[in-house]
Order: sequence, then structure tokens, then C-alpha cells
Amino acid sequence: MSIERSTVLRGHQAGVTSLAAGWGHHGSMLLSGSDDQTCRLWDTRSGKTVRCIRGFSDEITAVTFAGEHNFVAASGSNIYVYDQRTLEVVSQGPEAAVCRFANIDDGEVQALSARGDFVAFVDDNGRLGVCDITDDPLASAPVHFTGGHDALAGCVCMHPELPVISSGGFDCQVLLWDMASETTTGSFVADSSDSCDDTRRQMFNPPFAYALDFAPEHGLQLVSGHADGRLMCLSDETVFSWSSCHGYSISAVRFVSARPEILATASLDCTLALWDAESILYPDVEKSSGATVVVGDKPNLLAQVELSAKPDTLVSSETIPVIYTDQGSDIIAYTIL
Repeated sequence: MSIERSTVLRGHQAGVTSLAAGWGHHGSMLLSGSDDQTCRLWDTRSGKTVRCIRGFSDEITAVTFAGEHNFVAASGSNIYVYDQRTLEVVSQGPEAAVCRFANIDDGEVQALSARGDFVAFVDDNGRLGVCDITDDPLASAPVHFTGGHDALAGCVCMHPELPVISSGGFDCQVLLWDMASETTTGSFVADSSDSCDDTRRQMFNPPFAYALDFAPEHGLQLVSGHADGRLMCLSDETVFSWSSCHGYSISAVRFVSARPEILATASLDCTLALWDAESILYPDVEKSSGATVVVGDKPNLLAQVELSAKPDTLVSSETIPVIYTDQGSDIIAYTIL
């Protein structure tokens, strides 16, 4: 297996902060947000920007597709929802949004995740909330769940089928949330003492939870990437931990939609890696319910490529084995061969 650089998407004037890949009739679309305070919708077949939202007062911290025709962008403490069908010109301002949700207490939104018409978000106060984009924002505010992280929450992921949301924070915790009760139902902690190498542990950041993704078609299985380069996996009530998957912080984790047997990771050590998902979801070690099992050997590494800059985000196409990551202000497509 190998990774080949295939396409470059150019248009942003500052670093890309967030990417989202389309699904269904959005399948050929890619959404991006940037420090240049713009949000861009791309046609990946032509490599061209088809819509650009300019004029936000803050950088774009997160983007996602939602519902049948909508895309969503977070800037500052606001969440903007756009309907592609109403955007008739390429370049428009934030006021083109069909609705805007304001986060309570002005917490800055750090990450978004959507399923259907629901959009989950986390903020720098450590809280998780959910918006229903079909609601009137003048009549309803985002629903904030009870509890939260003890520090900034930087990543969130909605389960593709179950009423479950996960979030990760700078308190080194990964939380599981129940959408019905709007409370946490479980958690695990990345403990710095779990490292297999004391010298290595002292060199790195605390194991903040930077990235999350649920395994497709595997029930409640979750993989997280951390600031000390480790991967962790919640599988069948056991938490597994690999302390040396990357040489520095893992900034993004994603199961490849068109090849779900592959887990892709991007790291601030300027590498993009592909892993055998089965070796992570079902490691050949003894399970221990309620405890973290430290796995000495790395998961099965399938391919790796060096990047020219530190990546912040990573997504995959729904229909073809292509992954997209940021390299400064550019978006690079890599084909899995």
C-alpha cells in the first residue's frame, strides 16, 4: 500500500483550520475554514471554489455538512448555517446564513460534528452542546449538556448510528455523552504514566485529546489521537493505548470512508500515516474491562508519507480512497494506492 499526492486546492490566504467532506449528493464537495476568516466550498472534481463566505469577524474554527443541503461554519462563539440552494453567487458575506446560533456565555466554538439535522459542538469552556438546524434560532438556543471537561474541549464526534457523542479535551479526558439524557455516560483518561518509555514521556506535551473518530459498522468503538503522539481505542469496554504511534501530537484521526479497514492519522511531526484498523480495534492482547491496557507494539502501519508543513485537519472522500489534509493555506489530496 502507498500514498500518492494527487491534487492541490488553492484559494485560502492563511492557514486552513478545518475540513469536511461531503456525502450523498454532497459527495464531490469539500468544505474548508481558515484563519483568513473565510469558509470555502470546493468541487473536488474541478479543484475550484464554488462558494466562498467572507467577512467573518474571527477565524473559522470548524466546518461541517449537515442535513440535505446545508453546511455549517463556526467563528468565535457563533455557529452559522448556510443553504447551498440560496447561495446564488460565488462570494457572499456571513449575513447569507439562513440561521445563526449564538453560544451561551460567549464560549468560542472549537469543533463541530453533524448527523442529519443535528450539529454537536464543543467550546473553550469545556462544554458540549447540540443545535437542531431546523429550529428557529430566535426561538431556541443550543442545548448544552450537563457536565463537561475541566479544560478546553477541542474535538467532538457524533456516532453515525447510535445516539452517542464523544468529546476530547485538554483535561486529557475522552467523554461519552447520551443524546437522550444530555449527560455523560462514560469516560477514559489518557494518563501520562501509561507510556512504555519514561524518557519519551518527558519530552512531550501532556496527552491532551486532540482528535476522535467512531469506527464505522463496529458498534461503540472509538479511536482518539493525543498530544503526546499516542493512539487510544475504546473497544468492547476495554481501552487500549499505544504510546509511540507518532513522534509528536496527533492532530487528526479518521477512518477512511471508502476503505473503512484503514485508519488515517495526521501529526504535527509532519507525517500522514495509514494504519490497519483491525489491529487497533482488536489488538492481540488480553482485555481488561474498566482498565487501560498499554500495548507495547505499534498497530500495523500500512503506509506513511512526509508532509511539508504541520497539518491541523484530515478528512476522507466518501466514495473514493482519497484523503485531504491542510498544508498551510493549501489543501492537498492524497490517493491511497
